[in-house]
Amino acid sequence: MHNRIIWFLLWILSIVGISLRGGAVTYGMFAVLTLIPPVSLLYLVAVLNLFHIYQKLDQRFVTVNESVAYTFALVNECPLLFAGIRVRFFSSFSTITDLDDETEYELRPDSRIEKETRLICRYCGEYKVGIKEIEIQDFFRLFKIRYKNKDSLRAFVKPQLVITDSLGELELTDAVRGSENNRSELDILSREYIAGDDRRTINWPQSARTGTLMTRLLTGTDHQEIAVITDTFRSSDEPAEFLPFENKILEVTLAVCCYFSRHRISAAEYHLSRELVSLTVESPQKFESFYDAVSETGFSSLNTHSLLYDSVMRRRDIFDSSMVFLVLSSRDAAIDALIDELEHNELYVVIFYVTDNEKSIAELSSHKSCTIVCISPYKDISKGLGE
Repeated sequence: MHNRIIWFLLWILSIVGISLRGGAVTYGMFAVLTLIPPVSLLYLVAVLNLFHIYQKLDQRFVTVNESVAYTFALVNECPLLFAGIRVRFFSSFSTITDLDDETEYELRPDSRIEKETRLICRYCGEYKVGIKEIEIQDFFRLFKIRYKNKDSLRAFVKPQLVITDSLGELELTDAVRGSENNRSELDILSREYIAGDDRRTINWPQSARTGTLMTRLLTGTDHQEIAVITDTFRSSDEPAEFLPFENKILEVTLAVCCYFSRHRISAAEYHLSRELVSLTVESPQKFESFYDAVSETGFSSLNTHSLLYDSVMRRRDIFDSSMVFLVLSSRDAAIDALIDELEHNELYVVIFYVTDNEKSIAELSSHKSCTIVCISPYKDISKGLGE
């Protein structure tokens, strides 16, 4: 802006000089000052069309909070000097280390500037990372053009896997023990483990109490011990609003299921994707495939709570579970009705409510037999509530 003011004052002075004195010098100054703006604009057009950007991530799939190699290059393949070039990065959902938006680059003719650094993504999902915009200026700094990078880079980000025995102030071991009163005869009748028995039938709580491996007697219809219901309803169209919540929902689901896998507790995860999808949590050796499947979970405004309620009500295996974990980030009448049905069937329910509103616990307080844990979408779930 200051350069434009200076140019304008000089141009006015040249006009005054022509009016008062004339002469070749005055006319020459007027001509030069008059030509500077169109020449500067032509220069910017040339830079706009001849300047190239290349960028890449070393990995197609990255994980939340994982530092991955990121490279970008600014290339000048013409005989002009390019000066006053700045790059602006996507900063809402990702971070570029050791670089900032204020660095100004100058490229000599037929030259290349390459930067190797690291990129960290904050949320799971698919979104643009790297260079968002390019800003160029002319030599006289009269004009500045900022334009979006056409060859933007998309990252496919998987949720972070947190290995923990507690979420918020809830110890998962205590939650599982709290469901023992609801266990069926299948879980109560046991005998000592014999070599060759299916390890999936081991009654771990009873084994821990007796100090001897005990296996469940298959006297009834088998069922998974734990059901984890993940809410996949998207309540907003703005990525800045829904990404933190969806990221934390999947993070909590994976942390809970990883706990079951590590302790060899049989469980199943359920979520809506057009219809109700069921994923079995098995041994630690197979957890990676389970993690990949959960990472591909899609959120949609079509996955309403009413549809979730109807889908769960048609699944008898959920109601045959000994307890249910419900992971959600919003509630309505359909969610309340679902919790009521679970309670009515004498199921022990743990609700992980992803919210940044501390009053959310009070909204669910009418469900007396539920354990309710509020988790902020911006907090580290490996730490205690409020840390």
